[in-house]
Amino acid sequence: MDAITARETIIRPKLTAVFGAALTNSLLTTAIAAGMGGKSEPEKLALMVKSVLGDPKVLGMWGKAQVDKQMKEWLALVS
Repeated sequence: MDAITARETIIRPKLTAVFGAALTNSLLTTAIAAGMGGKSEPEKLALMVKSVLGDPKVLGMWGKAQVDKQMKEWLALVS
């Protein structure tokens, strides 16, 4: 799976279910910009995931344990 497919089929629906469409769009807009710096698909995904999960709103809502769990799950989507 490439980074875009992972973002649209796995990450976006999860974020939307928890945070709603408006915050999800904001998080992913920032994440997409961050991911553009990656050269490979895993690197692009890693930059996007770190951007989303590094947001204070996400950390505040999910807590460190859930953020760490999501980080592992989402980074495993692209290899």
